[in-house]
Amino acid sequence: MNDQPKQDINNEVVEEAVVEAVVEAPVEKQTIEQVSEDKPVLEEVSSKKTIKDYLSKDLFAGIKVISGKEDQVEVEKLTDDILEEYQSTFNDISENQIISAKVIGISDNDVMVDIGFKSEGLISRSEFSNKDLPEIGSNIDIFLEKFEDTDGNITLSKYKADFIKRWDELKDFCEKAEPVQGKIIKRVKGGLVVDLGVIQAFLPGSQADVQPIKNFDDLINKEFDFQIVKVDELRKNLVVSRKAILEESLNEKRQELMTKIEVGAQLQGLVKNITDFGAFVDLGGVDGLIHITDFSWGRINHPSEIVSIGDEITVQIIDYNQETSRISLGLKQLVENPWKTIPDKYSIGDIMTGKIVSIMNYGIFIELEKGIEGLIHISEISWTKNIQNLPDQYKVGDSLESKILFIDANEQKISLGIKQLTQDPWNDISSQVSIGDKKEGAVNKVTKFGAYVDLGKDIEGFIRNTDFHWTKNPIHPKEFVNEGDKIKFVVVDISDKDRKILLSMKDHLAENPWSDIAEKYSAGDKLKGTVSAINDTGVVVDMGDDIVGLVPSDKISKELKKDYLPSIEPGGTVDLLVVEVKEKDKNVILMLDQPDVD
Repeated sequence: MNDQPKQDINNEVVEEAVVEAVVEAPVEKQTIEQVSEDKPVLEEVSSKKTIKDYLSKDLFAGIKVISGKEDQVEVEKLTDDILEEYQSTFNDISENQIISAKVIGISDNDVMVDIGFKSEGLISRSEFSNKDLPEIGSNIDIFLEKFEDTDGNITLSKYKADFIKRWDELKDFCEKAEPVQGKIIKRVKGGLVVDLGVIQAFLPGSQADVQPIKNFDDLINKEFDFQIVKVDELRKNLVVSRKAILEESLNEKRQELMTKIEVGAQLQGLVKNITDFGAFVDLGGVDGLIHITDFSWGRINHPSEIVSIGDEITVQIIDYNQETSRISLGLKQLVENPWKTIPDKYSIGDIMTGKIVSIMNYGIFIELEKGIEGLIHISEISWTKNIQNLPDQYKVGDSLESKILFIDANEQKISLGIKQLTQDPWNDISSQVSIGDKKEGAVNKVTKFGAYVDLGKDIEGFIRNTDFHWTKNPIHPKEFVNEGDKIKFVVVDISDKDRKILLSMKDHLAENPWSDIAEKYSAGDKLKGTVSAINDTGVVVDMGDDIVGLVPSDKISKELKKDYLPSIEPGGTVDLLVVEVKEKDKNVILMLDQPDVD
């Protein structure tokens, strides 16, 4: 470079320049180099005009002119040096990498930065939060995407630089199995979204806690430590777990607790889960079970009657196994066993009033006092009535009077009775009813086996299905009677042993017709009948005159079952053959009289 004084070159000066020292000859190519304190500037002039047309004598002193081919080597060397010096300002910068940039300006929409390139870059101000907005003159890390986009601008991103740096940090946390702090920001399908700073991660619902969570919304906007359990490099997705962090802490507490635990100790716990057989309680790292029998000295139907999920309760350790970490807990053990004082408070024969706490199919449980219950067995409710459905007559919560029949404090059992509050009517049954008595009474209850009829003074009689009609056997007694009906009947049997009275409606209606039926029909007789029903036993046929016969299923051939039975419907007429009349059993056995089926 020449040590000439610095000259200012612009278009106006060049237009006025006249150089007299140069021969006015056309130049194929000339290069003008201006010496500058900052950066060299190359201008290339290609024209057939002379240099005299462009440069003045006053400016010539600051210009070194190289002409012709004689100095071509020097020109090329000078050009290479200048380019190398220019490129050295950014030759370590490439696309798709994080670089340091200097903030040189901030507008309402953009942040302008200098990256040491030929032009400045702009970053959208939306990539900065108000608290993170940089100061002019400060250096920030940015991501260089492209040197030139379609508009010739440099593409830069502050967010991508932050994302890449944070991604590398989080991968390092995952590899080292170190916890990372994050904030739960919203719910999504299957779990929650956690903000880990720049990057968001997915928290599955099953990994949110070691205990069931009633409402995930309670966790939103709360900060916790998380374990990164999955890294998807391709999709740049993260899966985290809070449960893993909590379990690790619980394991430490569990080890500490198991060294201090002992039978009889009282601990605070949180009800974690409730089942039909008991409730699981979190003791702070260790779960214990309260069996349903250890909730109360009295009887309960379900643990939910005593506790609810989330309740903080005091429990007593009644057993534990250190090898399996199984702990049995109790609530009733926290109070004195009331059964110890039962022999001093109650005696057989005492009449007690208590509240119905449970109704089972076999009896009623009565609470005599807190924790003390007695059972009224279904057989101890009535002397003579057949009780089948207790909820029809008794309700939980009702007060009921009963007599103590039996006490066993060791087994914690008290037997009660209701019928013992009255005299046994069976002791005087002979004065109230006799075999052959024709009476009238109301139907108390109808079952599939027969009907119970009120005989007065808490005495009931029973009509079996076969005693409703001489010749008709009902599929259900409701074909003849319904509850509440007033009917006439005859007493046909009294059993002192079974304490049962058998009644009959057919004996009241008419004489036994079966001797006449046996004389009327003989084996081989042909007749027509009307189909009453078809069931598993066979075909039930109305023979007329209130006589019902049966075509047993085993007397119907496979061919008839396949080709003929499907065509028969109730109400249809069929041809029959009499097989046998059973007078004693009051049955007529028939068979279908149909032509052979191929």
